[in-house]
Amino acid sequence: MVNATAADWHQAPYIVDSFFEIALKNEYSGTGHLVRKWPNTGIRYHYVHRVLDNHLHEELTELHLRHLQMITGLPIKPAKSIKEANLIIVFSQENNLKDDLQHFFNMKSGKELEQFFRSSICLGHFTTLTNGSIQKAVVIIPVDRARKHAKLVDCIVEELTQVLGLPNDSDKVFPSIFNDHSIDHLLSGLDYILLKILYDQRLQTGMTKTAALPVVQMITKDLIKRGTVDSADKVVQSGGLYDLTN
Repeated sequence: MVNATAADWHQAPYIVDSFFEIALKNEYSGTGHLVRKWPNTGIRYHYVHRVLDNHLHEELTELHLRHLQMITGLPIKPAKSIKEANLIIVFSQENNLKDDLQHFFNMKSGKELEQFFRSSICLGHFTTLTNGSIQKAVVIIPVDRARKHAKLVDCIVEELTQVLGLPNDSDKVFPSIFNDHSIDHLLSGLDYILLKILYDQRLQTGMTKTAALPVVQMITKDLIKRGTVDSADKVVQSGGLYDLTN
């Protein structure tokens, strides 16, 4: 990785390295993944509420989902029922977390379940076909745990963004919601660019890093040439949950 500060992440090599760090790695499963993204048919989401404040949680979530739709061009709409949903968003609580992990993540009790339960404030997981196409995702936010750490909004932003196909966390990528030591609570300009790269039609689902590298370099070059990188911070701060702070 090319080292960068908040002022110089605009460099093409840093953007390209950041994309592969976040898109082709996983926090729990190492390297070697393909490009993963949702098909053009998009996302149909459904809520499961186990705590109060349903309206607040849905309002915050939908502001961010509309933001993601604007950035990626991916259709993101509510499902008519849980059976029709391919994204399930669970607002839970600490006491229900193990049961939710077992039910929604199909985890059995044991080391894997304990790792998720102990090490994460909130959780997101998606499943893909062998070609890298994302088919279903679940986000679980234990609200009491998130509020205890003042991370409710952070959880909504990070987990819903990660299940679009950017699943890794890394201290190498800054400024970014994917960096646990970053000060960013909402999407950064760099996050905006990573989403634009992922959902550019030239980048195909299932590409290996070798196949994707020249494509990502080309897309990055175009984004820099068009001024999209230079304006990314301003543009990303003009929508979504930023509307509550402006």
